[in-house]
Amino acid sequence: MTTINLGLYLLLLVFSYNLLPSQVTRAYGDKEKDLLHDINVYRKIQNLPVLERTKKPSCLADKIAKDLEDKNCEELRNYYPIPGKNDKIPNLEKSVEKCKININATKDGVIMPVYVSKLDQDDVFSNYTKKSHFTKYLNDSKYTIAGVGSDDDWMVLIISTNTTSGDFSSASSLMAWKGHWLLMATFLSVFVFLFY
Repeated sequence: MTTINLGLYLLLLVFSYNLLPSQVTRAYGDKEKDLLHDINVYRKIQNLPVLERTKKPSCLADKIAKDLEDKNCEELRNYYPIPGKNDKIPNLEKSVEKCKININATKDGVIMPVYVSKLDQDDVFSNYTKKSHFTKYLNDSKYTIAGVGSDDDWMVLIISTNTTSGDFSSASSLMAWKGHWLLMATFLSVFVFLFY
């Protein structure tokens, strides 16, 4: 009886481990998802590939948005959106380190912060697509990866290519992916061992 209880406990643990970080259980970030959806619709109309949301650019976008929350929009008026030329973004190097991104290997990434009061969905979308200095990047077919983050009145969209010079990931992300499946295999083998 004890092994059955332990087995059920482990099964519940594995299930909750996989369910909790999923987007099904997250209620936050709707504005971010809506923006990415709208931009992907816009890109489909332009016959461009859709942007796939990935973890590291999203992590960086969240950190940048948080760092910008006390900034005035005028401070980023002449902002240049290419990594390495972002002296106006506070704590960029720290944010890059926290998200475990090798910024020296990321040359084809574009960081695009916009300030919109209350993050009105239509205004945020217009800021990216209606003749802004970001539009040329959104209309470029080489960009296929995205990260989105927001805080207060700031929305940050990061796009990059799916090449080695645009990949916001690092070798550690591959290890994390393998570690996740290794953990799952371990739990599954313990579960099978307990019942056979």
